[in-house]
Amino acid sequence: MINQSVGRIIAAAVSMLAAAFAPCAARTVNLDGTWDFRFDEGKTLEDVASPAFEATTKIVVPGCWNAMPRWYDKHGTGQYRRRFSLDTDVADAFLVVDGCGLRAKFWVDGREVGFDKLPWSRVEFSTGPLKAGEHEVTAAVDSVVDAKKVKMFYSHYDFFPYGGFYHGVWLETQKSPVELRRLIVRTRDYRTGRVEIEAQFAGSGAPEDFEAQVSFDGCAATPVKFAGRRAALEVPSFKTWSPDEPNLHFVAVSWAGRTVRQRFGVRQVGTAGGRITLNGKPIYLKGFGRHESHVGFGAATPVQTMYEDVTNVKEMGGNFIRGAHYPQCDQFLDVCDELGVMVWEESLGWQNGVKHFTDPEFCALQTEQTRLMARNSINHPCVVISGFLNEAQFGAQSGRKLVDELIGAIRAEDTGHLVAYACSLWAKDICNSNTDVIAYNAYPCWYTHNLVTGSNEEMRRNIKSCHEEIIRHFRKRYPDGRPIIVSESGVKADYGVHDPRGRTQFSEDFQAEYERTMLEVLFGMKDVAGIAIWQLADSRSWVRRHNAMINRAYGMNTGGVFDSYRRPKLASKAVREMFRRPGPLHDQGKK
Repeated sequence: MINQSVGRIIAAAVSMLAAAFAPCAARTVNLDGTWDFRFDEGKTLEDVASPAFEATTKIVVPGCWNAMPRWYDKHGTGQYRRRFSLDTDVADAFLVVDGCGLRAKFWVDGREVGFDKLPWSRVEFSTGPLKAGEHEVTAAVDSVVDAKKVKMFYSHYDFFPYGGFYHGVWLETQKSPVELRRLIVRTRDYRTGRVEIEAQFAGSGAPEDFEAQVSFDGCAATPVKFAGRRAALEVPSFKTWSPDEPNLHFVAVSWAGRTVRQRFGVRQVGTAGGRITLNGKPIYLKGFGRHESHVGFGAATPVQTMYEDVTNVKEMGGNFIRGAHYPQCDQFLDVCDELGVMVWEESLGWQNGVKHFTDPEFCALQTEQTRLMARNSINHPCVVISGFLNEAQFGAQSGRKLVDELIGAIRAEDTGHLVAYACSLWAKDICNSNTDVIAYNAYPCWYTHNLVTGSNEEMRRNIKSCHEEIIRHFRKRYPDGRPIIVSESGVKADYGVHDPRGRTQFSEDFQAEYERTMLEVLFGMKDVAGIAIWQLADSRSWVRRHNAMINRAYGMNTGGVFDSYRRPKLASKAVREMFRRPGPLHDQGKK
């Protein structure tokens, strides 16, 4: 683990650096801090939501009420209120919420401005014109899991439905009827540093064709003509982004008295010869699945925790994180951009089936969240894979229809990301026809497939036979040579439990033995292009449930090589030894 005091200092610097490069077209009013609060246990939005509620206490935003001692493991609706002031009149404003759960309604000065049905997503809502002076924002956030009302989170999901605001709330104001608001930067040729800049406007009537002043990395601005709100340019003195050299650039565009700045990286991902490529070179993905979860903070993990997680991955020799199982916040992606870790990002889902695929509202919300996820993260060079619907029933025709719609939603955003989903029912899979990467979750010797009854050699044989069987199946069904990655595999261990003689299951010793053996097997298989160990750190599941699928000891999924407090288990050392061991697969993609 990193030194805590050093971690705090560096994490603060990371946060300030991210803020320095954030888009600045809008005048931002930060709404984080203390809000008036009322909690109604067991009540849904429909039961209690009101902009005129009577507060009973205070609460901090961001934060999750059911991670706090007072309301621990309680579900219901939290109602929030705080005031803010504006110095001048504004033509419009956008209330931005960087993830909350599970549903939320918002009011400004008593007027409803938005209804958020997309847990973990960064969403925004227009408030309309606002006068200079004092204003009030009110929110009602519902964490009740109700299959009739909540279509994006179900009671069988193996992670906790945190209630509250996860990563901040702010207001972006627009002073003119039409303003340049955001930039999207797409790498078109990593060899020449050629990028395409897309300008996005707030307000109606913005021009399609215009001239603006453009500068890169603080250099002198030059006039550039935009056609269809896009312009292609070469970044001067550019350096490509990669895990070894996470170089970042920023561009500033000025139009009609407004300047927008956007940070980006020059990088392109692709596939060739059964491998994932980064900037034209094959690279082996070595990393972990990671939940945005902490035993003390819930889903509202501070930047210091994010920094510590990414630093731990890098220190072990990893280069990859699969963000499980929902869209990732900007703060986390900023840290991955800066420290050089590739990310698989996916929209919310866990073992969904036909009853979900045939629900029009579920499908519409899945498409909406997936499209929004791709759009929100497009400027982050760390994101290399976009996915969805972890471990769904991918043998169903209704699933195939939805999968193709979600693939289309990602590709319509022109992100340049590869597309994949994590398949567990691999023998029945019919949905990979249009993905870029085939990915599967498998837990040999743990959940299924030849449980271990004896020696390490038996474990090794069973792990090897399981993965070989899955790969043979996929190569036969999809004989086009696409990369195949293991998107989940591993075993659980309780922190501090040791049994060096017998290496009993759930001991740190057993987990370390398994992870080392698993990686030795997978690194020797030419058809495997990457591995995301399940998981980086222990995460909260349901605290009190009677469903055998999710009945977790202490209410925790203890598959982490670190515990929820980020204390290392023996497996972290075993993984470090394997990730840093030189070999033919590890050498790919290095300079």
